[in-house]
Amino acid sequence: MSKLDKKVGWLVNDRLTCIPNVRTFWHHLLDEFSGLEDKCNGYTDYRVLGPTIENQFYQAEVKPDYIIRNASYFPKLNIDVPTFCLVQDTMDNPMQTDVLNTVTCVVFASEQTHNLYKDRINPKNARVIEQSSDFDFFKPIPEKHPEVLPNSILFIGDSSHEKKGFHRVLKLIETMTDFNFCLVMKDNTGLEAIPEKHRERVRIFNQVNAETVRLLINSCVCAICTSGNEEGHFAGIEIGACNIPMVARPMGCYMDRKEDKTWGIVAKDEDFPETIRYVSNNLDLFSPREYYSKEYTLERCMQKWRELLEEFVV
Repeated sequence: MSKLDKKVGWLVNDRLTCIPNVRTFWHHLLDEFSGLEDKCNGYTDYRVLGPTIENQFYQAEVKPDYIIRNASYFPKLNIDVPTFCLVQDTMDNPMQTDVLNTVTCVVFASEQTHNLYKDRINPKNARVIEQSSDFDFFKPIPEKHPEVLPNSILFIGDSSHEKKGFHRVLKLIETMTDFNFCLVMKDNTGLEAIPEKHRERVRIFNQVNAETVRLLINSCVCAICTSGNEEGHFAGIEIGACNIPMVARPMGCYMDRKEDKTWGIVAKDEDFPETIRYVSNNLDLFSPREYYSKEYTLERCMQKWRELLEEFVV
């Protein structure tokens, strides 16, 4: 056991996952560091998360040697231990800025997002560590989901407009009548959200497990990322690992990747329909699994996190 694994760490977020039995980046961190403890307690509302963690700290017989937390949605923790925050959502508000300037190190998932924050944080306390996926699990498979319609475009997210850009998905459904759509939703959004005349071209799957997500990805021709302030897009790497190309808006991690079009294409909103058609008609030009397997493996990501923690904690 390494010196780092002998250290006690606390993982602080409102929850590990929105969907039961679906693993996220937080799970991978817990797997990697044997001394890291889950302090989400199943679910803790962001509005009380800070005081809850501070109370646990002062009552704990064994104090943590370090904390890994979400950078957004809850204030800085008044706890004097090395603290590392992961920026998952870009936003411009005083609370997040306060968090970023009081932690030991800020971790970004892309250079693009790091650049957005350079004027607001101490550059010495920032690192870029790309998101990752389990390439042994997310991979091309021959099976298809029986309910997914032919020639389907994949969206993984929820019905939020600002964060996930669901209003853009609805517009594509209305205008791209020559395509079907597969919506993998993290919330309970149903067909009632789709205009009635377009519902026959849409299939919605709510809060499904990882095996079903993999099957649904492999049942589609290409995927879309319509997010407004997505930073790392964890699902995008899972999609790429299954060798399905992506059409993404110009933000976050996709701006880092825009010069290499083997994973997919960055497009403006007005160019999405044309770009989706181009990608779907030229699938042989794309090799997203090969692209992502070079830089975005789980092993590479966890090694970078280990090096970061060893630098500041050990």
